[in-house]
Amino acid sequence: MDISSVDVNSLRELIKQYIERCRLADGGYFFARIPPSSAMDTYYAVKSLSMLGLQPENPTATKRFFRDALKKDFLLRTNGMFAAAEVLGDLKSTFQLPPRYLDRINLLKNSMGGFGVVHNLDIAVVSELETTYRVLKILDHLGMNYDNRQIDDFVLKFRNKDGGFGKGNISTLASTFYATEIFNLTGYKGDALALTVNYLRGKERVWHLNFIEDIYWMSHSLINLGRKPRLTDWMISFIRGCQRGNGGFARKDVMGIASLEYTYYAVSIFKALSRL
Repeated sequence: MDISSVDVNSLRELIKQYIERCRLADGGYFFARIPPSSAMDTYYAVKSLSMLGLQPENPTATKRFFRDALKKDFLLRTNGMFAAAEVLGDLKSTFQLPPRYLDRINLLKNSMGGFGVVHNLDIAVVSELETTYRVLKILDHLGMNYDNRQIDDFVLKFRNKDGGFGKGNISTLASTFYATEIFNLTGYKGDALALTVNYLRGKERVWHLNFIEDIYWMSHSLINLGRKPRLTDWMISFIRGCQRGNGGFARKDVMGIASLEYTYYAVSIFKALSRL
């Protein structure tokens, strides 16, 4: 099958089938289809289905996967709590955390006013702002308050002269994305964000976006700032080239295997650009 030529309905069905093939007996999802399920892969799967107007084929089992994992303290890391909060929210189920989980969140507060480590990041962490964003989302789901001004001041410490965000005076699309996501949560509307738009437009013009996550971070940063991506046809062409024969999406058009994470990025971009 020529994946690039399928119509929208067929595309939706291919994506749905790929996602559901990644569902495991414990109710969660994992792209490698080897138990146990991954909390973040389950997040990517459910979020992708939600954007398609669908739910997991067995939502009760997916809810149970997270509730059991919380009880067994399998989700004490930020990613696990974040995934549980988001998925249970999407599935209209109550999200609560035992006190020991809240203690872990409090331990994540850093001296700069945000959450998590900002120096010597693990290679798997794409931005020094990622943990702060995910903690804020968890607190929102719990109905807990945080100091918007303090959070804004923390994020603005990473703003650079080119308008982008990143540590060491080096802007990255990932940090710029998380900055705009956090500002959406806090309501920050500073005038300096116009320069952030310029930074993103510059990245868009050079077409130097090598991976699907680059397009995701750039396009959603622009949308968060009330702008629309301009090179939509090029973006869609690149992403369609990332789709594999099993219906999922890989990181790059010319290489790589499909995963639930990259499929989530693809569906998010398609949805944002009204192509799905």
